Amino acid sequence: MATVTRAVVGDRGHLGRRQLLSDDVFRALRDAVLDGVLEPGERLRDDELVRWLGVSRTPIRNALDRLRGAGLVELAANRWTRVRDPDDSVLGDSAAVVAALHRAAAVIALARLDDRSVDEVSVGLGAARPVVRRGARAPATVEVLRCVGVAVGGVAARAPVEVLATSFAEAELRLAHGLRSRRCVVDLGVWDDFVASALESLAARDGGAWGDAVGQLLRRVAATGR
Repeated sequence: MATVTRAVVGDRGHLGRRQLLSDDVFRALRDAVLDGVLEPGERLRDDELVRWLGVSRTPIRNALDRLRGAGLVELAANRWTRVRDPDDSVLGDSAAVVAALHRAAAVIALARLDDRSVDEVSVGLGAARPVVRRGARAPATVEVLRCVGVAVGGVAARAPVEVLATSFAEAELRLAHGLRSRRCVVDLGVWDDFVASALESLAARDGGAWGDAVGQLLRRVAATGR
């Protein structure tokens, strides 16, 4: 954990200089997992996390419980807590759940979108391409996944159903962890195929077709895992 502390805190000073709330601790641990600072299979010991983050055990445990619920952490009661190492089946299930959520959101949203909103979604898809191109020959970074997520989520963000936003937050976090842990690659050709299908579904205002395009994208990206 000493190495982890140096890697995360660096020259910014110890996080314990201010009292973090549970949400802050959750975000710090979440980002450390997604960035690969806390690696799949690594044990998470309360005492070390307390010293690292400079907080009491209570917000640590609260944050770990939330991470467990999101699929980033696993535990055996009174034995150990560690970063989850998702296998292919877990990654596949996560991709399927996220695709289903996109389909549900698109069915609701696309029928209501005006031409201006559709154009904004299209522009977002195009804007993601340079980021995908730069990272296409290496495992997807958090930056690439975030950029792709924003572009693909352009329709879902316009669905007027609050419960979907809550569901997306957890499902996409679980998926991002799986994609990062399995070192998946967002190939440029795969992205271009998705965009072509996505633009067709936008033009037709076809939420089902949008969901199919997202599902195909996620399956192809997940298949690059190793």
